[in-house]
Amino acid sequence: MFGFLQSENSKLRATAKNWLYLGHKVYNFRKDELSDAEISELGQRMSELRGQLKSKTADAGKLKLAIEAVEAHMRKVGGAFYPQSMFSENVDFILYFLIIYLGFTAFFIKPFKIPTNSMWPTYSGMTSEVWTDDNPGPGVLNRAFRAVAFGAVRYNLEAPVDGELLIPIWPGRHESILPVSEVPKRHHLIIPGKGNGFVFEIGGKQVMVKTPSDFDLARGMPMGDAQGESILGKAWFPGEPSFFEAIQKRIVEGKVARRGRLTLADGRTTDVVYVKSGLIFKKGDTMLSFDLHTGDQLFVDRMSYHFVKPKVGDGFVFKTSEVDGLKSGRDSFYIKRLSGVEGDTMRIEDGRLFVNEEQPTGSVAFRFNNEKVAPYDGYLNLGNRLLRRGETITVPEGMHVVLGDNSGNSSDSRAWGYVPEAAIVGRPVMIFYPFSKRFGLAK
Repeated sequence: MFGFLQSENSKLRATAKNWLYLGHKVYNFRKDELSDAEISELGQRMSELRGQLKSKTADAGKLKLAIEAVEAHMRKVGGAFYPQSMFSENVDFILYFLIIYLGFTAFFIKPFKIPTNSMWPTYSGMTSEVWTDDNPGPGVLNRAFRAVAFGAVRYNLEAPVDGELLIPIWPGRHESILPVSEVPKRHHLIIPGKGNGFVFEIGGKQVMVKTPSDFDLARGMPMGDAQGESILGKAWFPGEPSFFEAIQKRIVEGKVARRGRLTLADGRTTDVVYVKSGLIFKKGDTMLSFDLHTGDQLFVDRMSYHFVKPKVGDGFVFKTSEVDGLKSGRDSFYIKRLSGVEGDTMRIEDGRLFVNEEQPTGSVAFRFNNEKVAPYDGYLNLGNRLLRRGETITVPEGMHVVLGDNSGNSSDSRAWGYVPEAAIVGRPVMIFYPFSKRFGLAK
């Protein structure tokens, strides 16, 4: 890269080292195809070149002649390994890197991105910031910094025409009431991927917001989490309790524009109710503006559990494909708090977790939840599988009970049961991104 700063002698020595590298490569990969004489000559010429490199008294002329001798022989016996092109060098490097990376992540350290907010505030999934006319958000330079430091991505929706915003909803739904479809979406600028497409209507024209595939725009958090503070609620109905209540209120008040069929981006059609928002926009107005911050990205230790058993209090990463209540066509990874191991008796009573008749230790999340230290809300009897109200369980052999630190917004063992040993991936050791206050050793 900085070759123009090198002396001619340094450049010559670098060339000599490259030819020695190529010679070794040809020998290792073609020794079965070459004759004894060809191998012997290759070895002799490489030895002479190596000697010139090591000699403190060798001049540039002798070193150049030795290089030319190796090069001349390589033209005869090098095959596909001569000449060494930039392309082949890069391919070699990429292949070596992939082999090392795959081996390392399979057996030692695996990068992992927090998929939901079930462990908030210990670990955070995607979070959002809504911008308004009164608070338009950071400028260009600050946005660039936030994109690098926090993975913040700006989303803007502009009105294509004048008119009132109509919000299509699925009638009769009580949770994810916004029609959503899978749409093409770019990741990291050029890599094609999939996202969620949420459709609205203004002045008879449809407008769409594309978010990551695991993000629910109406909930304001990743898919699978319970209802939280919604982006749409904060942006369009800031004075009302939630987006869902705002929609229900308008339906009760008769603010329904019409019923009809909506064609989604993936070609499917669905019955919807178009609800009047009461929001009037002019062409070019910003209807919606928000930033999405990436979820915490962790290094997961895959090695230590081969030597020591997981202990209560550990952050616990596992494969869903091995869990009876979570099995599906795709293999994904979850992170929860290990809360019980084989032989433990467990119950939840009055918002507190008891393990072997004691409040568990090993994590501050246990203490904060049991004491309801904000923003931890305590443990709830929410599931239909385990730890129901008034129930005491004994964890079977080879099984684990996992709970989310964000108990009210977590789907965990309470809902889908025990996690077997075969599902274990490892424990988080460090949050390496984003560069927020959570950066550092995992809790």
